[in-house]
Amino acid sequence: MNPEKILKITLNSLFVSSLLGGLFFGYILSEVNQGKELQKLSSYQPTTPTKLYDSNGVLFAELYRHKQELLKYQDIPPHVIQAFLSVEDDNFFNHFGIDFMAIARAAIKNVLAGRIVQGGSTLTQQLAKTILQERKKTFARKFLEALLTLQIEQEYTKEEILEIYFNLIYLGHGTTGLSSAANVYFQKDVRDLDLAEAALLARLPKAPVNYSPFKNPMEAKNAHLMVLGLMAKNGFVPKENVKVIHEEFWNRYWPVVITQSPSRSTWGAKLNRAPHFTEWVRQILEKEVGEEAVYTGGLRVYTTLDVRKQEIAEEELRNALIVQDKYAFGANFRYAGRADRSLVSLYNLLGSVFPVGVPFITNLDDRQVFRLELEKEMAPALELLTAFVPSENENAAVKEFRRSSLVFSSNLHVEGAIVTIDHQTGYIQTMVGGSRFTPKNQFNRAMSARRQTGSAFKPIVYAAAINNRSVGSGTGIMDAPLTTLTEEGDGYSPQDISGDFRGMVPLSRALSLSLNIVSVQVLMRTGTDAVIDFASRVTKTGKARFPTGPALALGVAELTPYEMAVAYSIMANKGKDVIPFSVRYVLNQSGSVIYNREKQVQEELAEEAKNGSIQVIPESTAYIIKQMLIGVATGGTPTAALRDADKGNYKGESGGKTGSTSSYTNVWYCGFDPKYTTVVWMGFDKSSLSLGQGTTAAGVAAPIWGKLYSRWYNGGPYPSFYPNGKADEIPADVVKGATCSFNGLTPGPNCPLTGNLFLKPITIAGRTLSVPGSRQCDGERDHFRSMDLKDFLQRELEITDDELKR
Repeated sequence: MNPEKILKITLNSLFVSSLLGGLFFGYILSEVNQGKELQKLSSYQPTTPTKLYDSNGVLFAELYRHKQELLKYQDIPPHVIQAFLSVEDDNFFNHFGIDFMAIARAAIKNVLAGRIVQGGSTLTQQLAKTILQERKKTFARKFLEALLTLQIEQEYTKEEILEIYFNLIYLGHGTTGLSSAANVYFQKDVRDLDLAEAALLARLPKAPVNYSPFKNPMEAKNAHLMVLGLMAKNGFVPKENVKVIHEEFWNRYWPVVITQSPSRSTWGAKLNRAPHFTEWVRQILEKEVGEEAVYTGGLRVYTTLDVRKQEIAEEELRNALIVQDKYAFGANFRYAGRADRSLVSLYNLLGSVFPVGVPFITNLDDRQVFRLELEKEMAPALELLTAFVPSENENAAVKEFRRSSLVFSSNLHVEGAIVTIDHQTGYIQTMVGGSRFTPKNQFNRAMSARRQTGSAFKPIVYAAAINNRSVGSGTGIMDAPLTTLTEEGDGYSPQDISGDFRGMVPLSRALSLSLNIVSVQVLMRTGTDAVIDFASRVTKTGKARFPTGPALALGVAELTPYEMAVAYSIMANKGKDVIPFSVRYVLNQSGSVIYNREKQVQEELAEEAKNGSIQVIPESTAYIIKQMLIGVATGGTPTAALRDADKGNYKGESGGKTGSTSSYTNVWYCGFDPKYTTVVWMGFDKSSLSLGQGTTAAGVAAPIWGKLYSRWYNGGPYPSFYPNGKADEIPADVVKGATCSFNGLTPGPNCPLTGNLFLKPITIAGRTLSVPGSRQCDGERDHFRSMDLKDFLQRELEITDDELKR
């Protein structure tokens, strides 16, 4: 090639290289001169947790991604600094940011080992990498790291660099900064860390997972000894003390390590005294104020929870679940699935009508029962035996069986839920969604578990009938064998749990005794459409959720504990609307209100009061059913469970109703006192499993309710339905009468009286609509049996909306 041409190409290449190099270094210098990366250090602030407070101002939970406390250099003990420098940068106080001797030393060791066994980066370089971690790993970034390292060393003192490093370094398990790590690994303040604990933490920056004591305890133990050796080499610890310090530390720390979950993290260690409620609130906050504000904004969230009541509810429910779990799968379980298989379909048919007195039945089939018993009795011995078998296949198969069986059997535990609403304010005061809140058990049964309600639904049926003027509280209804047809044309014959028949019974006594046949007759008198419409209004759920057959009267509709609590709250609140809510208001860091649900609720109720829609049901209807429910709690199925000293030990005034479903699958107690409405539910997540032969709501759910209220008031004084000795004023359209307490018929000289509350007859267009129980209008019942009162007036009597309003 022509020498002149070669020279020309060489000069051009040099020019292009110089140009590109100049542009590259110009870019690097411009990046450094802008100081954007360095500004991150001077303006760095840790993410401030969002704090949740209960209705009394008590802090009960925090929300954050990374929780940090900014440390000052003087807050960090010298031995902690010495431990980290021994591992990360033993020449830290002597270099200018880049340690060429350390780089050369590391290079020689890596070549001799044939792999990377040591790094040469300084602690300041690690800090630069942390700052630039959001940038892509490119060639330019390497130059930026080097230049930023030099700039950090120029702008900050060594002590300041250490202070920044200890606040930014990631040490595993969700911990950012030394303060967070000290809490997660040792539940200590940094200022209280001893030398051995510092040595454990010092190895984590290089490989937080590999040296995690919770995930890899043996690797962490070996690394701990190595760090102590390095500290001894640097003169921070006497060599003869290394082994003693190491062994003493692991003797006390090893039991902690092996009992901690490998997934333990800063999130798991966070303050959270009401986990199901906290999770419910978190979802609301993310929707209303945004995810970023929730986790980094340092918000103060004032909620409706009463954390003292919440913790009592969690404790009482957990204790009851442990007892019921033993009963459901204890001695009683040995009979599970052993009933004559040829009769199972018959048992199921009978069980759909009433709890049959047959051998205990669950929906576990023979294979499931065998599997559970095998897992409990034989699997451990089988696994030990296969360990001595030469083939690995059998051993692996048994291990896989145990793993899958563990999942199967762990799901077979009794669960429960509690929700409490202050029916005067709408405050959700307690929310217990299950036995425990764990990574595998976060389902909030209080708000989301739909279950058949059993007899707890009967007050809604009775209230609908009262509202439609089909019955009064003292109306006599015949408790006798009854057969009717379902919409499918099948025969339906409800029976009571006792199997006895009581003849004519006043309605209030029928509710106290929870008589099934009477409830079905009340439904038939009222009409399913009217009952469904009423139930939809008080539970605030869609009408499609309620079946149309006669079994509706016995609680076959599936509702959540929260929906039942809403219904009972409205009945307890004189029929006025109750809008339950959990977040009252939210303040940002400057103290400004950025979300105020309490104000919104108050405005909604004020608007409803203005337009008349605040009365979800008439006050008169609510008054009558409330008096009936007080009678149930005072002298009905739950009374002993609520009041006996060894059960509920509740001495105050209340109203409520038990609910048990067929085959003992669900138990409920829905009740209220003058201030709070609380619903207790217990059952299995697999809704067809039985809680055990003979389990009733009065025996299981009602005592929990009683214990809650007894402990909430700490023995008294209890609030009263009759403050200052005065009862609620009887609504104008409620008529007080009396019937025979034995049969609900006309009182006689040999029959004691019982109260009969019913709604005044309505006279429109010369026609009187009154209550059958008042002996005035039995002949008119058929005219409005299957429709509510408004439909009847408009369709049968052609009354207009304007006339109805007048």
